[in-house]
Formats: sequence, C-alpha cells, structure tokens
Amino acid sequence: MKQLCLLLAIFVLPILGFSQFIGDTVIVYVDNRVEIKVAAPDFNDLKTSDKISSALKEFEKMIPEIEGQLSSDEADLVTFSVGSSITVEPGDAKFTYLIKEGELSNTGFRDQVIINGENFTIYITTSDILKITDLSLASCLEKVNGVLPKKTRWSRSIYYECNNENIKKLETKSNSPDYLELQMGVGAGLVKNTLVTDFSFRISLGLNHKGILRAPYVSSNMVFDFGTERNMNINTFLNLGYQWEMNNKSEKRDFMGVELGYLISKQGDLFGENTFKLGVNWSPAKLINVSPQLYITDNFKTVYPGIRIGFGL
Repeated sequence: MKQLCLLLAIFVLPILGFSQFIGDTVIVYVDNRVEIKVAAPDFNDLKTSDKISSALKEFEKMIPEIEGQLSSDEADLVTFSVGSSITVEPGDAKFTYLIKEGELSNTGFRDQVIINGENFTIYITTSDILKITDLSLASCLEKVNGVLPKKTRWSRSIYYECNNENIKKLETKSNSPDYLELQMGVGAGLVKNTLVTDFSFRISLGLNHKGILRAPYVSSNMVFDFGTERNMNINTFLNLGYQWEMNNKSEKRDFMGVELGYLISKQGDLFGENTFKLGVNWSPAKLINVSPQLYITDNFKTVYPGIRIGFGL
C-alpha cells in the first residue's frame, strides 16, 4: 500500500498546480472621463477591506511628484506597487467609446495606470492623468463597494457609472452555471505491449468556481482485446474521476483530470485478479484525450504502465 501511495503522489502531484483561477472584476466609469477596473479573487475582498480605496488615495497623493515625467502629447503608462515603487514609461495610444444616452461618446482615453496591491490590481485609463486630480476616485469606489452583490461561486464582471459621485449600475456579465453532462467516446491504446480498443461513457457534474470548471465524474470503459486464438475479450472498468479546466478561453478549453478505476468484469489473460487503474487525463484539443495510466494487479503485486488516446472522451 505504501508503494501505491508513492506512485499516486509521483503520478498526480506534478499536475495539480496548473489550473488558472479567475476572479471578479468591477468596472467603474467616472464622469465619462476615467475608467477604473478592479480585479480581485472575490467581491468580498472589496466589501470587507479598505485596501483598494487606500491604494487609490496613496496614488493620488503621488501624482504631483511624477508630474514632470508625464507627457502632455504622448501616452503614458504608470505602474505603482503599493508601498514599494512607481515607474513611468511610454504607453500605447488607445481610444475607448462609451455608450452615453444611446449614442457613442469618444472618451479619448490615452494614459493608463496599473496599481498592484495584495490580492488585487487596479487599472485606471484616462485621457490625461494630470487632469483627474479633481475627481474623487476613491470615494466612487467606496460607494460602489457598498452596493456590490452577494458572493457567488461564479466569477462576474459588474459595470457601474459614477457621475457627481452618484452610482448607477450598468450591467453584469457572469460565467456559465453548473451543468450535468453525458459523454461517449472511443479510444485505442497499449497495455502490456498489447493493442486494445475501448468504448467509454461518462456522467460528469460541472461546477463553475470563479471561471474555472471542475467536474467530478463516474465513467466506464469496455476494453476489447484479442487472445492468442483471436477470440475477443471484453474487460470492463468502473472509474471515479475529477477533472478541472486549465484555462477559461472559449476557443481552446484545456482540461486535466485524474481517475481511479477498478476491473468489475474480466475476460482473458490481459489483466490479473483484483486490478486497479490509475490514470491522468489531458485534453489538448477538442474531442481529443490523452491518458497515461498505471495498472496495479495481482493483488497489488504487479504494476505496469499503459497509454490511451481517446476520441470524444
């Protein structure tokens, strides 16, 4: 059993740190002159702390000190690490159009500020950093914090408008909800230098947590091989698994997963008595799955590797 646990650790742990965690975003348009975007792991981090408004106030106090480094006719990029350093460098010219009373309004956005704090990042975009000192950005953010919605497992982007420090909610964009999914597929692989094919099906429960899908599942594999007399054997595994999304890009959704299976129906000599299967599943492309595997058989006396390439599952 100790050897099995060691194999499990070596096989699984190196892949556990790769999932991408997506947090919440609050976007506030201030007097149609400034766009403030706050990214944090959770809205509650904004509601229960004054770190963000304090960071804004600290930056506002530093604007006169960097005035001589800012250009009046070129785009500037200012990067401020709270309590640490501030840098000014050339930025990329950019124009943003907001919908104002049903019509497009050119905000002339050009300069950008990036404020890095503990567990949050603030992005400020405006036409001229030197011309926003009359605005109380921190006050607008504090008022927005007071009307933020309750915490959910789904990551969201919520848009507000702040005119004369009056707050108006514009829209909310949320990630996809939870789901129940049935999948089927076919595959081919090698087990003990023997070519096998299989038919598989899976029932999974997709749980959305801050933009990353995580899905516990139950699956079954019917593995087909041909014995020495070319007769067909069917070995059936029942598996419990867990998979998670590596990123949240809709055009390329990579999944990684682990599963533990047990041989519930045995035919032929390919597998021994009391056979377990430990597998890692990776989906590098849509409908393509690659799965390196370890088989533990003969009552934990024998361990050998295998590999499977699946289509559809």
